Amino acid sequence: MNNLKILNGIDSLYYFAESSENYDDLYLEILDQIEDIKNKFERKEIDFENSDIHIQINDIPLTYLGKKDAFYWFRDINEFFRIGFKEELKRRNVNNIWVQLQGVGIYTIGIKSLVEFINNILLRHYTTGFYPVSRVDINSFVQHDFSFINKEMFSTRKRKYATISEIGSHKELQTIYIGKNPFLLRLYNKKEELKKSPKKDLMYEYFLNNDFDINEPIFNIEFEIHRAHLRTFSIMTIDDLFQRVEYLFKQCMDDIRLIDISNITQRDIENNTKSRANTHPIWEHIKNQYKIKEFLEIQLPVQRVKRKVSIYDDVKFKLEFIALIRKAFINSLPLDGELLTSYVKLAKESLKKSPTVSELKKRYTEVEIIHPNGAKENLRLLEDGNLIKPLNIETVALLQDYDLHLYLEKTLENQHKSIKDKHIYEVALKEALKRGLIPDIKSGEASSKGNP
Repeated sequence: MNNLKILNGIDSLYYFAESSENYDDLYLEILDQIEDIKNKFERKEIDFENSDIHIQINDIPLTYLGKKDAFYWFRDINEFFRIGFKEELKRRNVNNIWVQLQGVGIYTIGIKSLVEFINNILLRHYTTGFYPVSRVDINSFVQHDFSFINKEMFSTRKRKYATISEIGSHKELQTIYIGKNPFLLRLYNKKEELKKSPKKDLMYEYFLNNDFDINEPIFNIEFEIHRAHLRTFSIMTIDDLFQRVEYLFKQCMDDIRLIDISNITQRDIENNTKSRANTHPIWEHIKNQYKIKEFLEIQLPVQRVKRKVSIYDDVKFKLEFIALIRKAFINSLPLDGELLTSYVKLAKESLKKSPTVSELKKRYTEVEIIHPNGAKENLRLLEDGNLIKPLNIETVALLQDYDLHLYLEKTLENQHKSIKDKHIYEVALKEALKRGLIPDIKSGEASSKGNP
């Protein structure tokens, strides 16, 4: 039994964040962002879904999921977590911010990294620093086949834990539930559960990285524990949970035991007097092996977590690309295949490394020349000792319409001085035509209009 492979952890965590005095501003800003996006769709008479609505909090993008139980719910783009916000005057017995960590985030970047990112980056300025736990699922993945067990093989310490149901065939067990809110056990075939799960590849990679054999059975022993039950162990906050989770798991294993029924009678089973039965050796072994230090040490620096929250795969890119095209149509922007192809070309060119501003500055030194008449002139001293006058470049695309008109008149007067001046004029002219500031009349069209 010492060779039994076990992976201990926290499979999910729900907690509240006590809101600070700045929360009202955040809540109103969230509502404004939602309404602004809805109005764009409605003005264009375009149908939309909740997932078409994206907001930002402290520069972190979130996707709208909908409203439930007075909370406006969102998720991050990687589906690492969900977060809800409610109006202060509604459900006053519940905190205004509710966070739900998902297994994908926990097993990808680590539970502590995820909590730190949400609390210290996403929610900064909007919480007091008090984070009471709402629910936690603590678990052990075990490389062992538990399909032989049935509900008669469990003994519970309290009557309210005695609700037992099982799912499976006449040959083997798939899932067994014992107990109900606020405390229950789920023991199930993890590989069977993953067959239809989008996180199958992630979990298989997690198992392989921890020396599990994915061709062998893997079962999950998981306790779902809610706030009311956590309080009996003096666990109120996230910090309390991390400090006492090992004790909590072992106590749960004692409260709901897998027993060895070989040393009790059938009457004991029928009369539910099984408490005198010995704990099954494998149950006792799993309980004693529950250590969570390594699991809590899986952490990424918060800066890397922020970058990871913005990582795309091909599916996310497709969804974001479609959303961007929809946004263009909603705002009546002209799009066609040729234009999109040109954007792809520009994107590829932008990947080529260009000298940074600091690198360019190393090639010259800014100097100020004072002429005999007192006039000042800014020049650049190059590495070879030459002094040059920097070019004064106007970016016509950034000019306001009125300023562009003035600039166009100035370049029109100078266009005959040199080829360079002609090019400058043509760039300004092209920008003015693009904006429709001057009529687009070609020479052929002008002569035809002049003749009857």
